[in-house]
Amino acid sequence: MSDPLKDIMRKAGDDQLKENERERWNKNMDEADSLAEDDEDLTPSELRHDRYRRKQEFASRLGPTSERLPIMSAEEIAQKQKDRPKRREIKFEGPIEKLIEKYKDPKEVFNHLSIGQLMKYHLDEETGCIYEGEKLVFDGQHLV
Repeated sequence: MSDPLKDIMRKAGDDQLKENERERWNKNMDEADSLAEDDEDLTPSELRHDRYRRKQEFASRLGPTSERLPIMSAEEIAQKQKDRPKRREIKFEGPIEKLIEKYKDPKEVFNHLSIGQLMKYHLDEETGCIYEGEKLVFDGQHLV
């Protein structure tokens, strides 16, 4: 089985594959640990530390490494940023009267309202009228 397929199955949660991999890793780790010779002059805590250090060293050889990470070129990063969808920037551009004068179309005015203004005003899609609560602000042609 290929490594990418194993990675996908591991992430998907195939318990048998995880168990097989864990057993194989433990077997290899125990084998590497058994080949190492313990220094008889070390205290028990130093022996424990030495074994732990060897296990860490062995795990670093088996586990994921930085060399396996995808390294993207500057062109690939630029292309990825370019392909990313652009979010509309919601910011305050001015009072609704100025926006109506600037954009004329009520739907375009609503595209440029800030979050606070969107909460305050609502647009009647059929007539193109803009209301502030129950009060008419723009009748579709003129500012009221």
